[in-house]
Amino acid sequence: MGAAARPGAIHAQAVAGLGDDAIPLPKGSKRFLISGLWNDWDAVYAPTATGGTKRQPLLSALATSHAGVAIFPQLVSAEAGVRTLTGQPSFALSLGALDATGEVRQSITPLGVSLGLTRRLSLRLLVPYVESRDVSQLLLNRVGSTANVGLNPAYVAATGVAARSTNGAVLSQLDLARTRLATEITRCASSTATGCEAIRANGAAAQALLIRADATRTAIASVYGDARAGGAPVVPIANGSAQAAVRTTIATLRSDFAAFGVTSIADGAAPAGASTVYGPGGISRIASDTAWKLGYGRLGNTRRAGIGDIDLTASYLLFDSFQADQVRRLLTPSRGVRSMLTAGWRFGTAGADRTDDPFDVPIGEGANALLVRSTTDFVLTRSLWMSATVRAVQPLSDEIAVALPFRTDVSAFDALAVGHATRSLGTRLELEVAPRLSIGQFFGLSAAYLVRRWGADRYEGSDPASQAPLMSDGAMSSRTMHAAAFGASFSTLASYARGRSRVPAEVIYSHTMPVAGSGGTVPSSTSDRLELRVYTGFPRR
Repeated sequence: MGAAARPGAIHAQAVAGLGDDAIPLPKGSKRFLISGLWNDWDAVYAPTATGGTKRQPLLSALATSHAGVAIFPQLVSAEAGVRTLTGQPSFALSLGALDATGEVRQSITPLGVSLGLTRRLSLRLLVPYVESRDVSQLLLNRVGSTANVGLNPAYVAATGVAARSTNGAVLSQLDLARTRLATEITRCASSTATGCEAIRANGAAAQALLIRADATRTAIASVYGDARAGGAPVVPIANGSAQAAVRTTIATLRSDFAAFGVTSIADGAAPAGASTVYGPGGISRIASDTAWKLGYGRLGNTRRAGIGDIDLTASYLLFDSFQADQVRRLLTPSRGVRSMLTAGWRFGTAGADRTDDPFDVPIGEGANALLVRSTTDFVLTRSLWMSATVRAVQPLSDEIAVALPFRTDVSAFDALAVGHATRSLGTRLELEVAPRLSIGQFFGLSAAYLVRRWGADRYEGSDPASQAPLMSDGAMSSRTMHAAAFGASFSTLASYARGRSRVPAEVIYSHTMPVAGSGGTVPSSTSDRLELRVYTGFPRR
């Protein structure tokens, strides 16, 4: 049966489906695309210690019952100082329980126009407007508190002067005690000196006391601060067991100095402990607090919007059983094959990650890239056809601003510096197989299975001050995602070709869901897409 098939016949290609196909755009025709794409994920496929991959909630690596130095590595010296002051070598600093839930929402509006230059050659420009939102929540001590440290009062406006004065007084007393005892040890070295019975009886203990007092003084200055400035951003809670142990340590020093006749340390002397612990909003405060040396302008629940990466492509029809005849394609129920090759350029107009937001969701990769795609259609029966597509994206290396050292979820709260890095994104490869079923001349159902692989990404960064390599393994390993999709379509093209519809248009809805992920960390993202395609200059029978 040829192009004059009976009007009521059902033909496989009457309705397009989700994904790419090899259908050429008629010469002189234009296709206008407006689309909505909504991506959402709150989980990732992440590597496990055994070498496998497990689906887990986004930011679950940050959730802990005791937020300590594993989350906040800048507190390592503070923890060591508290261990010295308390005499507890196993003391584990904790800001309390940290609840971490992550979710990313992305809305993309691709606007495209395609032009048929010849029966086989067409051009397409695709400009996406992207809005991305991170709705992650990081809550400290959401229910009660298990913290053993709190805000250093030396940094709090209402208590800063008093706290620094208290800390300075304790340090001055320790300094004076050490000076007096050292003077006595020197004086008592003379055989004619009097009143030296205690020092001569236990000179080794006197020397050890000087060392202990110096270690205590250094630890107090490091953790609590001195008369001029605060120390660590957190200190033991004023009425907690750690602060009580600090008071005991100083009281023991006072007693030991007194045994050598030095009474410079006041009874009950102790640095200022914390009166406030971080509450549910504490992470935001930490992010912007200069004492933590993070320098973040925002943290969680952030939004970005703008033009994403722009694609300009050319498609050439390599082979077509239907001779690039759109009327024949739509109205002839014969089997057939066609194949199309597409190549183009991606303009990296989206920009890279923000350095002042550890959970930033970019609106594109922001890298120029070479695009290649090959699609082959197989028309199998009167109602069934399918497409097989291979896509490749080869990004070019570029220079970007980065937060150094390179961040992961678990290192989001490391002290950072803004530097630069040479970014070399790996090759992106995709394989898609999409069967389609036409139901009459207006409606269709379709499905797809997608395998997407990202090659390893490499970042070579430098310390902005020294220009020396700061981290040699700034890399993201290769990763693979499997996804399945289904969709429904409505098309007036076949009816328009018969002269029965006034506007040639297509509407396609699709839903994509993740199936599996492997390699590095892969978002477990679901997607919904709604497309409207309107044609001008489309041929009629």
